[in-house]
Amino acid sequence: MQSAAVWRHRARSASALPLESGQGGRPVTLQIRHPATAAEAEALLLEPSASIVGGGTVLQLGLGVRAPNQTLVALDRLPGAHGIGPGRNGWLRLGAATLLEALRTHPEVGRYAPLLAAACTQLGALAVRNLATLGGNVGWRIGDCTAALIAHDALAELASGEQVALAELLRQPRLPLILALHVPPITRPLLLRYEKIGHREAFSPARIALAIALEADAAGRVADCRIGLSGAGLHGRRLPAAETWLRGHCATDCGPDATDLHATLANALPDDPPRARLAARLIGGHVAALLGRRPATHALPERAA
Repeated sequence: MQSAAVWRHRARSASALPLESGQGGRPVTLQIRHPATAAEAEALLLEPSASIVGGGTVLQLGLGVRAPNQTLVALDRLPGAHGIGPGRNGWLRLGAATLLEALRTHPEVGRYAPLLAAACTQLGALAVRNLATLGGNVGWRIGDCTAALIAHDALAELASGEQVALAELLRQPRLPLILALHVPPITRPLLLRYEKIGHREAFSPARIALAIALEADAAGRVADCRIGLSGAGLHGRRLPAAETWLRGHCATDCGPDATDLHATLANALPDDPPRARLAARLIGGHVAALLGRRPATHALPERAA
């Protein structure tokens, strides 16, 4: 397989790209399209064989397994898909074509979305982060960034300009074109924790990516919380039942062996009991630890370097 850097260089300048697929090594010619407007991109995506491509990292993961879609719609020439800057009502706008390494190092991402910055820090090697895009990670549905964005209550900006809650959008069978993600400002003290279970530099999805954002009251109980979860074979999602159970509980009610929390996660992930148990242990343990280290802070405890 050709390297990621070579693939991206060729894809930027080519209208057709010959590759070998996983189907017995048979050659496949990919048509690379570079629309100049969102409307043109949406029209191209109406073709059954078309899919969006960012840095191509997810495409490369599948080359040894299945034949890719033969028409790739690149967003590198869409002005609205680039950049990190102010959005409406004081929110932060993150273009879908923004590289993960740019997100990791941008001070406003650290201020508005520290869970996202932490996810990017733990996502792959530097070469991968300099290739992969935010939109590609979100569009994959199982990417590490989805859990962090969901915990930050992010909205997805569609080509029409409409903004939809990312957690709701990821439930759709086919994702529309996403131009940007919007993250609200942190206006109240939060306790934050991000953890990824998997190989940090492996070119593969995590077993679990977990993001927790919670508020504690004066008595040390959970006043409110948002939990995002994703992983290999597990589309990014919010865990509302677990959030409901946690509200009103204190550190001693939680912990990795909290029976009711385990039952709640078993119901939320009925098709994957081992991962439900792992998620329950992680959530219970992290919430107990966060409540025990108040006062709350916007900073991530023990953030990876």
